[in-house]
Amino acid sequence: IMDEGIRAGLARAAVALGVRHIAMASGAGHDAASFAEAGIPASMIFVRNAHGSHNPREAMAIDDFMQGVALLHAALTGPPP
Repeated sequence: IMDEGIRAGLARAAVALGVRHIAMASGAGHDAASFAEAGIPASMIFVRNAHGSHNPREAMAIDDFMQGVALLHAALTGPPP
């Protein structure tokens, strides 16, 4: 289970930035799951892409990538004024 405080911070940052977001579970074995299991607060940001995760032709729109970067930055430092 991901850290509720981090998840809430990401959601607040998304709202402040006007980034569409949803909370979702992931069954994938990401490093964040290992951190959470070890008691280290963790969460994840997923960025949509055209072909799904681990597809050799995986690609995403740069705008989607940049929204993910802005979201991470705002969650760590606070949303822009």
